[in-house]
Amino acid sequence: MSKTEKTRKDDGYGNTVDSDELTFQAAYQVWETKCKGLSAKDIQSEGKEKGRTTPPNLFLQLQEHVTAAYRRPESKNDGSKGVYKLLEDVINSLKNSKLFTEEEEKNLEKFKKNMRVFNKSGGKLNPSNTVFTRPKGFEESGGKVVSETEAQINIYGHYVDDYFIAKYPKKKYEVVTGWSSREKNVANPPYKQALFGGPLIEEGLMDIIETALKELKNKKINLYTIGIKRASALARLPSVKKWVMHSIKSKQYYPENSGKINIRAISNALLTQEFTVKNEAEQRILEIAATNKEVHFAQTIVAFKVGQISPRVMTTLIREVISRGAQEYIKVKNGYYLQMKELSDPPSDTWKEIKKSWMQHLWA
Repeated sequence: MSKTEKTRKDDGYGNTVDSDELTFQAAYQVWETKCKGLSAKDIQSEGKEKGRTTPPNLFLQLQEHVTAAYRRPESKNDGSKGVYKLLEDVINSLKNSKLFTEEEEKNLEKFKKNMRVFNKSGGKLNPSNTVFTRPKGFEESGGKVVSETEAQINIYGHYVDDYFIAKYPKKKYEVVTGWSSREKNVANPPYKQALFGGPLIEEGLMDIIETALKELKNKKINLYTIGIKRASALARLPSVKKWVMHSIKSKQYYPENSGKINIRAISNALLTQEFTVKNEAEQRILEIAATNKEVHFAQTIVAFKVGQISPRVMTTLIREVISRGAQEYIKVKNGYYLQMKELSDPPSDTWKEIKKSWMQHLWA
């Protein structure tokens, strides 16, 4: 059994994510590179000799496939649907995000659903069923088409067939087996292969989306190392609250004769701790604490730790934890009360001297 690769990356908010490797973003980059590497001439889609040319490669042709500038005149698609809109959204999700959010995962689900129409048997948006017309019969002489029948037939998928080769020899195109057909649902032209795979592009965009959804569900964030951006949210986590309450009572963070806590020492101790995220509710609180935004990641977070914390933020965290507890004053195990900026003044420590003086008087 092969060992699962681990990766470390930024979440887009200055925090560090350690997780099992996600392969779909790299797969997308390979897919895009291959599509861009197939020129308009390679896929035999350069447009008319006179007039506007098509985009220079398969990737850009997919993007522009249904826009007003490049769609065929008889197309009823106004550019609000089809491959162009689909690719636009997919590219934004797969290229521009460092860590996938739940919203982006839902978009991928939507893409998956929308893409079914491009593989639907008999469907007009299925590239296999893109229809072109040509004469049913023709005759050649001297390397030119000299006569054509008035009767027309349909071909599907791609317009380059034996008639096109004869009619436009200067293009120097070749009939590619499988790209066109006289039957619906049979052809596998370049557009179709880019979406669903084929000899030109083995892993199509649909395959990558399937992989993405599977990986986002099954591969977890093993450790999320954060800088605290909202201490009040972090203080709501039971594990953090428990650790803080235990630590601020421990005499190791205080001088022997004082209740003034050593903020630097307790901050350094916090940086060594790793906390388990027990459920979805805790993860949502953690995400707010780490980003200071209502952003929710698609992957499940298993555990987290604090990677950096300033004295000011540590003080705020302690104060927030105390404010959520039942104790107004915290008694330290060295016998003193916790003293810290912005906390209420604790009972005076002079009670020790008063008690000592009273006992001495009593037994005098």
